[in-house]
Amino acid sequence: MRIAIAGAGMSGAYLFRRLINDGFKGIDLFDVKKNNPCGCRPCAWGFAPRAESFNLIAKVTDPDRFELQGSEMISFDGIDIRSNMLTMNKPALIKEMIGDTEIKQGLIDLTKYDRVIDATGVSRAYLPPIKDDHIAECTQYRVRSEEPLGFWFRTSSVGYEWCFPLGEDEFHIGIGSLKSDVRSFRPLKNKDGRDLSVQVLCKCHSSVRLTAPFFSQPFVQDQKIVGIGESIGAVSPLASDGNLYAMQCGEMLLDNWDDLDRYSEKVLKRYDWMRKERNGLDKLMEGRTPSLLESMSMRKHLKTVGVEIRARHILRLLRNMSK
Repeated sequence: MRIAIAGAGMSGAYLFRRLINDGFKGIDLFDVKKNNPCGCRPCAWGFAPRAESFNLIAKVTDPDRFELQGSEMISFDGIDIRSNMLTMNKPALIKEMIGDTEIKQGLIDLTKYDRVIDATGVSRAYLPPIKDDHIAECTQYRVRSEEPLGFWFRTSSVGYEWCFPLGEDEFHIGIGSLKSDVRSFRPLKNKDGRDLSVQVLCKCHSSVRLTAPFFSQPFVQDQKIVGIGESIGAVSPLASDGNLYAMQCGEMLLDNWDDLDRYSEKVLKRYDWMRKERNGLDKLMEGRTPSLLESMSMRKHLKTVGVEIRARHILRLLRNMSK
């Protein structure tokens, strides 16, 4: 079976290595040339929960080698909340999964392959366009600071700012929003609003799909082209995390390799909570606060990734994002 994987990010690289380890031959990996220093766009260094992320990464390599820094507490708008999040060296992990394989460039000749995996993220290069697609713009910095900057999120208009510690006095700071122009963002404030003095190591502008799988159908075209990860909207519409779901999609595809309709059903069932979050996101776009059901769906999701947030804090965060 000739297989082409379009996209060598988290979802494409993970599935590539899993297929190789399962004995598949004749796999070609395609990607566009990335000019940003880390080779990832967006970087997305955060992983949660730790246990499940490590279990999946352990199927392809030793996860301990890529752990940067964990934290038992994370701050949301100044509220300290128990958390099971951590940062990992995602660029190095992707490089490890790709190994010395040649990454081909250019469009894939679909006639040469029995199956084409669309792992192209927001590009969704080989699947039909999505109606009412939600794409958030992001500006991200990797910085060095002798001051401990913390592990935090701060809400903004239909989006949020963040700071993730990467170890050795390095931090990943950024902002994402569906409404605001974020290109002029500078990492000038810490979680308490105090001025920062940082050394900028790199910066990039990127985007992320917040559409949810239910609204990103179809996942399969002509029983040949199959989408995974962000290309099918497998990113939390409100929290914007996607590394775990990139790997989960790969596992679901492997489990249903010979039944692609079943694969689609599994994706929709597993990520039905993203549909509810997307409905809440639509309300935020209209300047309204999501319903109690949609708010509780977000709280349930955050608990599954190790963030023990109270209901009143969720409502506060969503109100801030609707302003």
